[in-house]
Amino acid sequence: MPIKDNMIITAKSEPSEDYFLIIEKAGLRAVELFLSGIILKDVKRLIKLCKRFGFRYAVHAPNDNSDFSRLAELVSAIGAGVVVFHNIYWDNEWEKIAKIFSGVNAKLCIENTCSVHEPLKFMRKFGMGRCLDLEHLQLECCGIFEEEFARAIKQASHIHLTGYKYGSSLWHTHIHQSPGHSLYFLNLLRDCGYTGLVVSEAKISLQTYDEFAKLNNFYKKWAGSVK
Repeated sequence: MPIKDNMIITAKSEPSEDYFLIIEKAGLRAVELFLSGIILKDVKRLIKLCKRFGFRYAVHAPNDNSDFSRLAELVSAIGAGVVVFHNIYWDNEWEKIAKIFSGVNAKLCIENTCSVHEPLKFMRKFGMGRCLDLEHLQLECCGIFEEEFARAIKQASHIHLTGYKYGSSLWHTHIHQSPGHSLYFLNLLRDCGYTGLVVSEAKISLQTYDEFAKLNNFYKKWAGSVK
């Protein structure tokens, strides 16, 4: 039978009507919102926009802003299930983040940037989750070390995946642009029992209707073939 409908391919874009319309038209059902301090300023507009669409949401916290209250307001209002943070804050700021989000029904996740071990201290201290970026992990390991990758995947609450293959120039491309490599990773995620969002984290030039439609078709073909 087909893979359970709880591993969902996900677009990533800034929150705008133009992007949301093409993502919806392409048939994708989930979006990770790229945010900045400027974008987050008008949180009421963002909430109104997101509620117009029936997407399942995750959000990526801005790297240039620490307005955690507005971020929490957005996450709560749109029912986002995951909030992704880079490890850029001071110790007292992490305490503040944990306190502000304590009443919000979302999983706070730390993304590995330089090391897959980065999220562990936050997972231990605050009960946060792991956002596993598989492009970053390939760079750290100079390729694929499946045994260790599987261990990290089994601890993941959220996945970032691209078409990048170690030694290639496919930085932040959609997964369908490296089909064999991406099928390998999708199968590995499945075999590790991962359930959740799989974000195809592509650069802005690839955030078009044609590319999102190809992404959706690629994933649907794989999911339909899984026994």
